[in-house]
Amino acid sequence: MALYEYVAVESSGKTVKGDYEAKDRNEVVDFLHEKNLVVVHVDEKLKRNLKDIFNIQIGGIPLTNKVVFSKQLATMISAGLPLLQALEVLASQEKNAPFKASLENVIQLVEGGSKLSNAFAKQKGVYTAVELNLISAGEESGNLVEMIQQVADNLEKQKDFQSKVRSAMIYPAIMFVAIIGVVALLMIFMVPAVEDLYEDFGGELPWVTKAIVAISNFMVSFWWLLVFIIICGLVAYRYYYSTPSGRQVIHRLILSMPVFGDLNTKIQLAEFGRLLSMLLTSGISIIESLNIVSGALSNVHFKKAVKDATFDVEKGTPLAVPLSKNEDFPLIVSRIIATGESTGNLDKVLKDLGKYYQTEVDYMTSNLTKLMEPIILFIVGGVVAFLALVVYMPIYNLATIVV
Repeated sequence: MALYEYVAVESSGKTVKGDYEAKDRNEVVDFLHEKNLVVVHVDEKLKRNLKDIFNIQIGGIPLTNKVVFSKQLATMISAGLPLLQALEVLASQEKNAPFKASLENVIQLVEGGSKLSNAFAKQKGVYTAVELNLISAGEESGNLVEMIQQVADNLEKQKDFQSKVRSAMIYPAIMFVAIIGVVALLMIFMVPAVEDLYEDFGGELPWVTKAIVAISNFMVSFWWLLVFIIICGLVAYRYYYSTPSGRQVIHRLILSMPVFGDLNTKIQLAEFGRLLSMLLTSGISIIESLNIVSGALSNVHFKKAVKDATFDVEKGTPLAVPLSKNEDFPLIVSRIIATGESTGNLDKVLKDLGKYYQTEVDYMTSNLTKLMEPIILFIVGGVVAFLALVVYMPIYNLATIVV
């Protein structure tokens, strides 16, 4: 999507200027023609002024803004306020500049006759494919208010989950930063002091301590090279992660990690059950729903599993069959889905499945600190034991040298 600035003329002769986000110039021209405007010129807006620079949104539109907007929109429409008027009111009070601009674009598109779901689909970072399909289903079935409320609930669950994970990660993050800081201080200050002390007494350092001293000297003398290596490593990781094969390897490693692997698996299963249930309940076909869910899951291995299952379901195979053959989906999941398919209550069974795994995720995130304590203690103990071996063993050997 690119931002275009246009100049057009109304039938009364009045000149109209503005900006419009679109895929190409032709889409802008079509939009202006729909509003019965005569196009003078349309140019891509390449330059940004100072105000635009401060309005750049880093990291996407905040979830909080989207939750509040969705809830207020559902409330206004249910109260009988026309859709356009509700959008105008919400856009006028929106404080986030990029989100405000997106809402203003939506208003223009809806005024031109576009559906609400199609208008939001053209706005980057507002709603995902799952949420857009829910809104579209609401427009088709006449239950727009209910579907927008579902979208708000979905966004709120995402927000709550992210908040819980961030809170749970504070303690482990502080511990690991502290460990790195202590090791760095010892390498820079204490290890050289031990080397100087040994040299004064004419002793020879153990080979382990020699190796650490060499590393310490390198860190002190070539710290800039170390920083350069770290930056290059981060860039290489980002590039590797951007490749399909790299993402597969990294996501597999995440699933294999202690604690975090189990947590990530349960997150994927909770999202799978919750999103697929919502889409099926809204009247979207199972094939289309599976395609949407496969795009919404964050782990590529679960994405592939659902995508592969979609091909089998298209051929008439029950969903439980391909999932039962996938190692990432627990056997209990495929059995529960098989029960739902045989009884005709697949959407309800999936909803219960999503709730169960969401409860498991909530438990793990609330107890993440306790679950990680053994790992943290093992790392801290290993670091302390190694440093004791490297630093204090030579000091104890000084007694032999002095005697």
